[in-house]
Amino acid sequence: MRWGKYILPSIILLVLIMFIVYPTLTVATRSLTSKGQPGLANYVKVFTEPHLRRLIFNSVPVSIASASLSTLLGLIIALVVFKTDLPGRKIFGFAAVLPMVIPGFASTLAYIFLFGRNGLITYKWLNLTWDIYSWRSVLILQTLSLSTTFLLISSVLIGVDSRVEDAARNLGASEWDVLTSVTLPLIRPALISAALLAFLRSMADFSTPYIVGGRFNTLATASYTQLIGTYNMEMASTLSMILLLICMCVFWLYTRAQAASEKVRTETEQGKPKVLHLGRLVKGTMWTISLLYASVIFMLLISIFLSAFTKHLGGNFALTLEHFAILPQRGWNSTRNTLVFATVTSAVVSLSGIVLAYLLTRIEFRGKGVLDLLATLPYAIPGTFMGIGYALTFSRAPLVMSGTWAIVVACTVIRELPMGVRAGVSVLMQQDRSVEDAAANLGASKLRAFRDIIIPSARPALVVTALYAFIATVKTLGAIIFLITPGNKVLAADVFEAAVRGDVGDASALSIVVILVSAIGMLAIAAINSREAAQEWIRNTLTSVAAD
Repeated sequence: MRWGKYILPSIILLVLIMFIVYPTLTVATRSLTSKGQPGLANYVKVFTEPHLRRLIFNSVPVSIASASLSTLLGLIIALVVFKTDLPGRKIFGFAAVLPMVIPGFASTLAYIFLFGRNGLITYKWLNLTWDIYSWRSVLILQTLSLSTTFLLISSVLIGVDSRVEDAARNLGASEWDVLTSVTLPLIRPALISAALLAFLRSMADFSTPYIVGGRFNTLATASYTQLIGTYNMEMASTLSMILLLICMCVFWLYTRAQAASEKVRTETEQGKPKVLHLGRLVKGTMWTISLLYASVIFMLLISIFLSAFTKHLGGNFALTLEHFAILPQRGWNSTRNTLVFATVTSAVVSLSGIVLAYLLTRIEFRGKGVLDLLATLPYAIPGTFMGIGYALTFSRAPLVMSGTWAIVVACTVIRELPMGVRAGVSVLMQQDRSVEDAAANLGASKLRAFRDIIIPSARPALVVTALYAFIATVKTLGAIIFLITPGNKVLAADVFEAAVRGDVGDASALSIVVILVSAIGMLAIAAINSREAAQEWIRNTLTSVAAD
């Protein structure tokens, strides 16, 4: 019985090794092979040939810039929403969360509709001609996608103890001094975490640079084109390994910043948020920035709907449903696959997350740290890297899954597993263990205590985690773009292919289906959040689940 506690952790560890470590080693091995010969020739080529070396210098500076700008913008909107009494706060908060339900490539299409060479705003209204196919457009679009940074900053900002701010006021500090010398220093770890997470998201993004980058290529887009375009497995693996190494270093910094952020929340989470009575100029500037951001987001969303229901956005505004004809032709199978994959992923992530969290918080065994590390590691792995790894690994023995639905589900489950684990750990750390101890004293087994005590008390958290995983799977593309076939194609891939072909109306029609499915999930989360039992958990775990 002493060794019985190792059975389940060992099984889970083997699964994680198979679906995380093994694909990573496969990509690393392939990157060290050039024309059948082992060596560092691929890496030498990357750092000596200008067009390949430029990929690194393209990716890192733009990611740093977009992370900085999205963190600053997310901070401003969070302050307006939670620390001021300005009008429109709820609208600004809704706008900041809205990109979670809009596929990134759909936002890119809408951006082209509005601001392209023949854009509705730039060309039709302002008579401007602007070449949007450059790094500037990549930077703008990645900055606008700030839902994660907004949620991370908001979750910590809400927990700042207002009594600390009142103490500064009593010592004669102005409202501006309170903001700059008390509030912002307290949430500094959260700001760092948000910026690092935004950097990781930008580095892993391949669809935005691919569509609007023009000649501007990044490591993620180059990995995709090397594999899909020229079928150069070795170079695709090499570029993916360089991308992974950069992301792993940043993720290590993120974990340290996140730990500091959690410590701040624990030490200061006592009072209720209190409004900062800042000067008119400061509040006016923050409100104007928030209004501009919300206006752009709503314009992007509206343009998607206009493009789907009109003959040609900007040319012929006659209403039509012809773009939705693609649904029975191609979209129904993709919609069905998307719903099935998302449902299975959400259920597996939610249940496996709470089981792993139980092992990590309730059972003492050797190797717990390794299990925790592997379960969290997919946070740091770019989607394109994981997709390439699965494509290389599971197309041969001992486990052949290429072309099946199983490889897509396995990839999406592993991608979302860290969210389930971190959410489950947060739930169990908050629960009083005395009830479990009492059940054990009455003779209940650990399995029965888990079934009758842990699961019922964690039900709201399990449902919300499942919904977040559902939404993330509906929108995911980078990780599965290398794995899908005509038999297991998903909506996100259809939207991407239509966008690349230039079928704007079809892409918009398919995007609306993705948005509606994601919106239903968000409404379900909002409904659960209205329950008192779930509010505390959601507020305490936003920093974990927002990272997806």
